[in-house]
Amino acid sequence: MVKISALQGISNIFQKQGSHGTPRRRTPKREHSWVDVSDDDLEVRSAKKQAASSSKAMHNPNHGHGPRKKPRVSAPAHLPSKEPIQMQRQQLPIYAGKDAVIDVIRQNDVTVLIGETGSGKTTQVPQYLFEAGLAGSGMIAVTQPRRVAATSLASRVASEKQTSVGSLVGYSVRFDEASSSNTKIKYLTDGMIVRELLGDPLLSRYSVVIVDEAHERTLRTDLLIANLKTILQARNGPTRSGKDDRGKGKGKAQESSGKLNPLKVVIMSATLEAEKFSRFFGGAKVVYVKGRQHPVTIYHTATSQPDYVDAALRTFFQVHLDQGPGDVLIFLPGQEDIESLEKSIQLYANQLPKDSLGVMILPLYASLQPARQAKIFASTPSGMRKVILATNIAETSITIPGVKYVIDTGKCKEKRYVAKNTGTGFDTLLTRDITQSSAVQRAGRAGREGKGYCFRLYTEDAFKKMPRTAEPEIRRCTLTSSLLQLKCLGQDLEELDFMDKPDAESIVSALKTLFLLGALDHTKSLTPLGRQMAAFPLEPPLARALVASAELGCTSEILTILSVLSASSKLFVDTHDAREEAADARKKFRHASGDHMTVLNVVKAYEDVSQSESKKARTDWCRRMFVNERCLAEAANIRAQLRDVCEKTSMDWKVSAEGQGQDGEARVLRAMVAGLVQNTAFLQPDGSYKQVMGPSVVKIHPSSSLADKKVPAIIYDELVYTTQIYARGVSAVPRSFIAEVPVLKRRTS
Repeated sequence: MVKISALQGISNIFQKQGSHGTPRRRTPKREHSWVDVSDDDLEVRSAKKQAASSSKAMHNPNHGHGPRKKPRVSAPAHLPSKEPIQMQRQQLPIYAGKDAVIDVIRQNDVTVLIGETGSGKTTQVPQYLFEAGLAGSGMIAVTQPRRVAATSLASRVASEKQTSVGSLVGYSVRFDEASSSNTKIKYLTDGMIVRELLGDPLLSRYSVVIVDEAHERTLRTDLLIANLKTILQARNGPTRSGKDDRGKGKGKAQESSGKLNPLKVVIMSATLEAEKFSRFFGGAKVVYVKGRQHPVTIYHTATSQPDYVDAALRTFFQVHLDQGPGDVLIFLPGQEDIESLEKSIQLYANQLPKDSLGVMILPLYASLQPARQAKIFASTPSGMRKVILATNIAETSITIPGVKYVIDTGKCKEKRYVAKNTGTGFDTLLTRDITQSSAVQRAGRAGREGKGYCFRLYTEDAFKKMPRTAEPEIRRCTLTSSLLQLKCLGQDLEELDFMDKPDAESIVSALKTLFLLGALDHTKSLTPLGRQMAAFPLEPPLARALVASAELGCTSEILTILSVLSASSKLFVDTHDAREEAADARKKFRHASGDHMTVLNVVKAYEDVSQSESKKARTDWCRRMFVNERCLAEAANIRAQLRDVCEKTSMDWKVSAEGQGQDGEARVLRAMVAGLVQNTAFLQPDGSYKQVMGPSVVKIHPSSSLADKKVPAIIYDELVYTTQIYARGVSAVPRSFIAEVPVLKRRTS
C-alpha cells in the first residue's frame, strides 16, 4: 500500500526562506497519508505498489509545457496545438467503438451511453450520428446543464467540422443563440429545449436528442426526460428498447407517426445510474465506452481533514515542491474559500527559494469577470506552475489545458429551496459533501492531456459512504416556473411521469405562488395572464412585474431592472481587500427607495459613460466604481431579447416613466410589488421584518443599500439562508402598494 508523506518539510522551508519585513506564518503540522486507488466504474481497489516506485512514477520529467493557444472563455479549453484535429479525433477512446455506437443507436429508440471522462463522447457522438445520416432532415440536439458548456462545446465541434459557429454547428442558451437554417448539430442548455416545447410540443425539428451530463439530474433535465418519454410514444409508437423485436428504427413506428420522423434519444454521462434510466424508458439499451484517454492515479487521505482549506494549502505545496511539472486544479466549494486559499498560497509562495518554480494563482467561479476567467486557458509562463482554484463549474463544463494534478476537497455548495405551506419559501446555500459521481468527474480533469494524479482530501471510507449521485434537483428547488410551463403544455406536474416525484409541499407552494400572481385561477387552470407571463423567459414573479409595467406606463425601466436581475453574475463586484472603497463608490448610485432604483441609476450612468467614452475608459470606470461590466453587457443583451418578446406580444416596451419625478418612481415600485407580492415584509417593533405571506422573520442583507435603515415595509428579490434568513435586492415601499395587489384586494373585500 502506497504511503506518501503530505507536506513533510514544508514548515522548514518557510523558516529558512522567510521574507524580510514579512511576518512569518507557521502552519500547524499535520500528517496526511495517501492511499493509491483507482475509481474506474466506481470500484475502489488498493494498490500494491511500493512507496519508492510510486515516488518515481509521480515524477515525470518528460511532461513539459509546450506552446498552447489562448482561446476565448467560450472557446473550448482543450483546443489542439500541434496534431491535426482529425488525427486527434481518431485517438480518442470512443473512436474504437464508433461503428458499434452508431449501430446501437440506429437500432434502438432510446440508448443509455456511459462513457468515462475524456472518452470524447460529448463532442464525437453527435458527429458520428450526423455523419451516419441519422439526423435526416432534422437536427441533432445535445443538451447541457450549463451555458458555458454549450457554447464551448459548439466552438470545439465547429472547429472539428471546419466551420463557423452558427452554421453547421450552433448553440442556444438563455438570451444567446447562434444557429441558422443550415444548423444540424445544436448544443443547448436543458432549459432552452424545455422552452422550445412551448412552441413545438413534439420537438419535430429534432431527429436525435442527446441528453448529456444526465447524472446531474437538474430540474430541466428531469422535465425534458419526462416529456421525451411522451414524445417518443407520439412520434414512434411504443418505445423500442434493446429487448424489443419490432424493427430496426423504421416501419410501423414511422407509419404510426404520420409525417413526423422517428425520434432517437441518447442519455449520456460519465457516471450514471444506468439501470434506473433504462427502466424508466422500458428497458432501454445500455452501452459502456471503456477507457479514459489517460490514466489517473488517485490518492485518499488516511484520516479525515476537518479544515479542507488548510489541507488543500498543504497538499498544493507538497505537489509544488516534490512533484514534476504540471498545473494544479483545486476544487473548492465557493468564492470565499477560493479567495482565502488564494491569499494563503500567495503568502507562502513569496517565501519559496528563488530557484524554485513560481506560482501563478488563478481563481475560477461563475461570477468572475470574463477577462480573469480567460487567464486559466493561457499557456503557463516558463518557470511557473499554474494553480487554478475552482468551484464545481470546472467539473464538467470546461477542460483546462496543462492540468496534471487535481486536489479535491470533497465539498461543494448546494442550493436548496425550503418551501412553506403558505406558498412562500427561501433558498439555502450550504456547504456539503460531494457525490461519488462528482468525485469521479473531478479526478478525470487530471487525465485530459497525459497521465494525471488526483489527491482527495477525504478517506477511502468517506468516498464509499458518499451517495452515488446527487439528489435530483426536482426534489430540492422551486417548481413555480416549471409548473407554469407545463400548464401551457396542458400538463399537470402532479400527474407527469417523472423518474423521481417532486415533494408535495413544493408542488403546493408553486400552485399558491402562481395563484397569487394571477397565472392560475381557483380551479388551477391557466389564465390569459399566466399564458402572457409564460411567453417571457423570466421567472414568473419577474414576468408578472413586466406585465404590470405595461399597465403602469414604466415598461422601459422595468425591462432594465429585470435584465440586470436575470444576468448570470452580480452587478457589484465583491472584494474583501477594498470593501470600504467599494462602499464609497456605490454611494454615488444609491437611491433612497433601495436596490431596484439603485440598479436603474447604475445602468443609466454606465450608458452615459458608454456614449461619451472609449471602451477602455468604460472598463476603467467599471473598475473604479466596483461595477461588474460583464453583468451590464449581459443585461444589455437580455434587454434586447426581452424587447423582441414584447413586440411579439404587442407590448410597447418604449413606454417610460422618466421625467415624472416621484410619481414615475412610484410606478416602477408598484410594478415590482405586483411581481414580488409574496416577497414582502413589514417592520416589527424589534427592528426585524416579518413576511406578509409567511412565518419567517428576515433581516436585510448587508450588501443592500437599505441594510442600515428601517422602513415600514419592504419588497425583496429573494431570501437566502446562511447563518440567518436574509432578504436580498430590497426596496422600501408604502404599505398601500402591497394592499393594491388584486389577490389581496379580493381577500380584504
